[in-house]
Amino acid sequence: MEAAASGETPAHKACEAVRKVAEIHGGAGKIPTVREYFADFPRTARESTEKNRSRSFNVFLAYLGTDADRRIDTITPAICRGFVRQMLKKVSRNTVRQFRTYVAAVFKRAVEVDDYLNKNPFAGVDMAAEARTVIPERGADKQKRLPFTLEEVRFMIQCFPAPWCDMVAVSFYLGGLRLSDVCTLRWDAVNWRENYVRLVEVKTRKERYLPILPQLRELLMRRHTQSTGGEEYVFPDMAHFYLGSSKTSISTQFTALLRAQGMIAGTVNAGRAKGDRHAVSAKSFHSIRHTVATYLRGGMTGTALFSPDAIRDTIGHDSEEVERGYFTGTLTMRKNVLSALAEGMEGAAPIMDSTTAARSYRRGA
Repeated sequence: MEAAASGETPAHKACEAVRKVAEIHGGAGKIPTVREYFADFPRTARESTEKNRSRSFNVFLAYLGTDADRRIDTITPAICRGFVRQMLKKVSRNTVRQFRTYVAAVFKRAVEVDDYLNKNPFAGVDMAAEARTVIPERGADKQKRLPFTLEEVRFMIQCFPAPWCDMVAVSFYLGGLRLSDVCTLRWDAVNWRENYVRLVEVKTRKERYLPILPQLRELLMRRHTQSTGGEEYVFPDMAHFYLGSSKTSISTQFTALLRAQGMIAGTVNAGRAKGDRHAVSAKSFHSIRHTVATYLRGGMTGTALFSPDAIRDTIGHDSEEVERGYFTGTLTMRKNVLSALAEGMEGAAPIMDSTTAARSYRRGA
């Protein structure tokens, strides 16, 4: 401690020496290893969050290798920075941000709850700065999902094979319902008498009540009439796949159908990403949700059809910031917006003629 006071050794090393002496004499509790502490982290979030958290933990532990069996208080900012940099080379920036969020939360608990650390080693790791250093050529490293045009949605409803044609219609007429909610839509969620659908969203666990439009009621009645009886789900085969082990294959099937119809470019192997990065299609089933938000907010015509609050409530977005991510403008929209500027100029009365204006300008100069 004298050496620390005189600046001959860092204070944390002096404290570590005291801790070791205390451990030898049984005066201090055992500090867990990284692997042990991560294994004991409370799992209290919803299923999808825990799945992402578990993946992040496994990736970090795999990066540490045998160092995962070191005490958690030996993990340094340099190690954490190295983890972020290596992941940026392999997966997308958003995926790395998710890894960092979940892993940093563990170290935050070690600091604030269990008092194993004085400072979170991830605190000084700046994602944006590391990305600019490691992957400057990728910029934001994010591919924006594109909406379908209304003509494309109409084509899918009329021409896609069953059950996809009906699934697209259910999603669209229920305000851009997610694929997970379409696959797991149950018949007992359909209130025929009161004419609404009551569901609990798979992703958010939020309870929703949505009215049944005449077009949707006709579709549901047709499917109900054609069902064999005793079926629990509106789309039983898709529910079986989604609730089983083929959840991701459903979205892949739809993307392949889009590709086969020429609605997205490339072949099955096109767009393969480097490393462990996922190849993301510009359009997918989730693009129906983008279509709904973009159309209602005026992204296709330049004129919003309803207030932002009404649109958010119907689609089921919690915030304006989230919904902005679903908005995509078009050239038609921008032309209409800019045309309004020209119309405003044509309607404005001139303050002075051009000759007077020129003289006034020269005097001012």
